[in-house]
Amino acid sequence: MRIGVFGGTFDPVHESHIQMGLDALEQCHLDKVFFVPTRPWQKTARASEEDRAAMLSMALAPYQNKLIVDRRELERTGASYSIDTLYSFRQEFGPEIPIYFIMGSDQWKNLKTWVLWEKFPLLCNLLIFTRDGELGDDPYEGKFPLIPVQNLGSNPAPNGLIVLARSEPAPYSSTAIRKALFEEPARSQTIPGLTADVHQYILSHDLYLPREGGKGI
Repeated sequence: MRIGVFGGTFDPVHESHIQMGLDALEQCHLDKVFFVPTRPWQKTARASEEDRAAMLSMALAPYQNKLIVDRRELERTGASYSIDTLYSFRQEFGPEIPIYFIMGSDQWKNLKTWVLWEKFPLLCNLLIFTRDGELGDDPYEGKFPLIPVQNLGSNPAPNGLIVLARSEPAPYSSTAIRKALFEEPARSQTIPGLTADVHQYILSHDLYLPREGGKGI
């Protein structure tokens, strides 16, 4: 068994998030990818935790048993960090199961700002999606093997690898979608990147409306 862990605010979830999960499934031959809505500490989410989790459940419904919503960060009390989540998954699945922590190259470049980032490879493999096949500076300074995803083989290590995968440039972003929802009458029109049920949920729950003063995306 191999699993992926994909954390994010998903504010809101969009089709590029889903595609990254599907790419991870295919390229690393994963059995499941757990989408973990986070309680962010480096930025502020616009939608509530419950709304973000509900939208994520809707978006992943067609991929049940493969792309799965995991609420452990929302149910944890106090501050919640990725290192805690990785410890939790490792405890749940044991020491022998390969776990891939999924991130984009932008997150990789900011990795040193994360709490206890140095310990991530002790708990998992890092699966980094890039657009150009290049990672740039390695914050681990070569201490852990860098392997192209196609060279993983049939029996990969459970942790300690930096795995490089390619992805197509993401056409959608949560920020751009929130900007589109900020405008009327654009809110009620089709918004690229949003599934129809997530869009309807946003409208029916009055999410991403202008804040007081007309600012805040």
